[in-house]
Amino acid sequence: MATKQVSTKNNNHTNAFKFLLAGTPVNIDISTPTGEIGRFRTTFIGYLPQQFILIQFPDSAKLGKHEQYIIKNVPITVRGLVEGHEASVIAFQTTLKQTLSTPTKILVLHFPDTMVIHNLRSTKRVLTELNCTISTNGKEYQAIMTDVSLSGCHINLAQGGVDSIIEDMLVSAKFCDNDQEEATLTLSCKVCNLKPFKQGVEFGVEFAAEQSSTIESIIRLALLSEK
Repeated sequence: MATKQVSTKNNNHTNAFKFLLAGTPVNIDISTPTGEIGRFRTTFIGYLPQQFILIQFPDSAKLGKHEQYIIKNVPITVRGLVEGHEASVIAFQTTLKQTLSTPTKILVLHFPDTMVIHNLRSTKRVLTELNCTISTNGKEYQAIMTDVSLSGCHINLAQGGVDSIIEDMLVSAKFCDNDQEEATLTLSCKVCNLKPFKQGVEFGVEFAAEQSSTIESIIRLALLSEK
């Protein structure tokens, strides 16, 4: 199954959590009272089944105004990559139980009732809003990828590209992978289904062959950043 929801009230959760190793990078979402979401990179420390989960407190320098909202019972969404027989992304929603200050600043989260597991290699399509750079004929455009599958994705260019991007042309799509120390993931693509989009364009692309490893990395980024 590409995506499945697992109850944590039985032993099913163990199969997912046992691959979410201590030290694994995770994304956490923290919401303000007005609904503004802040997304921060931090580290999974460990868990005690049915009791709590330990996450390293995010870098205060990057939290900004969201730090004031890290209080008891604030909703927090956690996403991380798990490695088993097949790479998957685990995601769950929970609330903050308390904050510890020693031996380092730690978020103690309530153990979730359910979790969602996405299998990277069988996921059909992921809705997302990933920033990327589209390059063609020596020009670069800032864009947003709105969905992705193993065969292709959809791209929105808010500005530009109306006269320079045409159907069936080859473009390069570049993404920043924060897990790999700001490494750039690059895909070769063919443009299809081109449409005007405000002052820019939107279009689908088909991925060129023999890019499966990079495509899976892009899907992982999309799952980790999905709303």
